Amino acid sequence: MTGSVEAGKGWSTWLKKELTWKKELILIKVIQFLYSGGTSSILPYLTLHMQELGLTVAEIATVYAFLPITSILGPPLSGLVADRFGRFKQVVVANMVLTVVLHCALLYVPARPRASIRMSCGPDGNVLTWSCNTCHQQLNNTQLQLTLQLCEFDCVSPPSELSVCVHEEDLATCHNYSLFDQITLNGTVLSWREEEKCNHTLYNPLYDQQVYHTLSCSSQCHVKCQVMQVPQCHVSDDPDSTANTFWIYFVLRMIATFFLNSLFTMMDAMTLAIVRQHNGDYGKQRFLFILGLATVPLLAGFTLDWHEASVGYKDYSPAFYLGAALCLVSAALITRLCFTVEPSGDKVVADLLKLVTRPEINVYLVMVLVMGSNWGFLESYLFLYLETLHAPSYLMGLTLTVGSLVGMPVMLIADAVVEKLRRPTIFIISFFIYAIRHIGYSYINDPWLVFPFEVLEVFTYQLMWVAAITYCSILAPKGLLATMTGLTGAIHFSLGRGLGSLVGGHLINNLGLPAAFRAYGGIAAGSGILYVLIHFCYIKKKLSAREEERQREAGECLPMMDNDAAHVLVNQVTAESSL
Repeated sequence: MTGSVEAGKGWSTWLKKELTWKKELILIKVIQFLYSGGTSSILPYLTLHMQELGLTVAEIATVYAFLPITSILGPPLSGLVADRFGRFKQVVVANMVLTVVLHCALLYVPARPRASIRMSCGPDGNVLTWSCNTCHQQLNNTQLQLTLQLCEFDCVSPPSELSVCVHEEDLATCHNYSLFDQITLNGTVLSWREEEKCNHTLYNPLYDQQVYHTLSCSSQCHVKCQVMQVPQCHVSDDPDSTANTFWIYFVLRMIATFFLNSLFTMMDAMTLAIVRQHNGDYGKQRFLFILGLATVPLLAGFTLDWHEASVGYKDYSPAFYLGAALCLVSAALITRLCFTVEPSGDKVVADLLKLVTRPEINVYLVMVLVMGSNWGFLESYLFLYLETLHAPSYLMGLTLTVGSLVGMPVMLIADAVVEKLRRPTIFIISFFIYAIRHIGYSYINDPWLVFPFEVLEVFTYQLMWVAAITYCSILAPKGLLATMTGLTGAIHFSLGRGLGSLVGGHLINNLGLPAAFRAYGGIAAGSGILYVLIHFCYIKKKLSAREEERQREAGECLPMMDNDAAHVLVNQVTAESSL
């Protein structure tokens, strides 16, 4: 009984200590929540926004392939400016403001004009009309599902409702719609050409699981509706508009990401400086960061769905403006902080040259790159795939919420699990779990089935990244631990994401979305098998020899990183990995 009471007091004391916040650190916690929620409200929807602008999958892949350049240039240049003028806080605020302003400016990039497609419907039948190109001719005798909206009558005294009828010989079945309804029609398209216009009529309509012969509108007053759901070939073929949209977006996105990557790095440094100044725990500050990831994207998703229901079309601006508002409040709070930042070293290039001479480090970095490409592929194209499954926006935000909520408790035991299973085993498991996730996504036909695979992120991100960061203390040459961890983060989250976006984009362009996910699943599984062979046939022996060499030189084993240090290093890259 006494032991139970003492155990209860021990848990209550520990819980009270962990939940007690120093008043000096409350402001940085609030800033972390706002900054995390703001950026995660914008970033997941960038790929979908590019698609709405009319960019092709290959062009989207090209954008993502060049974005890692900004992670190489942005943080060092921002750091130099901060050190040169001694204005660290001002540089952080400037990066924050420019990040949200430039990302919101993406909303004003002119979209590629789409051909104006309308259906005219009356008692004598229906006609769909649009400007011609070679792609449109291929639609003849194909089945289509069309969505009509913004219907209007073309007469002086229009009726109050739209009556759409399907006919089979002398039998007619009609259904009444409001002009504000979205009407979905299924049927076969018959096309013909008159001068510069391609005309189509919808016949053999499917209604109530029965195929009829023709479709018409019963009123003598003709109705004209805008056609929403049409094949992608209805994008304008104007080469000037095509080039302008891509290049305006590309340049603006590169500049915006330049400041975004600078913001990631400097926010981490600022938080670490404040934590050290007040003798706090870095991980506790990150709790509200993860809470922001778990809640704000979900709120943004609900907001997008509500906005779409109000205006009748996809518009991602509410998520952008919500994120901008939160980030700007965060920037205003940063101006009230008081802290100092230690200057960084000036031998980064020389240190990197030392790292690349060791084969075990090279294998590790290649493994991190391939792992990062799997992460980048999902970050870039999972929402795009869910969009094809007609997933609501709030469901997309919920995927981030589920991943964050599962990851929060796992971080409490991650170090113990990694030490028990050993790091190479964690990497191998992560590769095969990535394969399961990729292939599993490709076979779902209901977007809600995404969540069992999202739960597996605990292996492909949380545990994997703890193993990767703590592995640096084993592999890094003496005095190069910080350089090694920084290089690992850059390769995984910048170069890896760019590689995954580029390769994935070309796979999607050539194979389609489901097949591309299966192909990347094969890449992940193949990488896991290759890593097993390389590690157990070569690297394991190399590490043993390196450890013996260290013992001979130093007379003792290189001490492992303690748990607190490991948590600090893991949390330093959480922002970049979550967005």
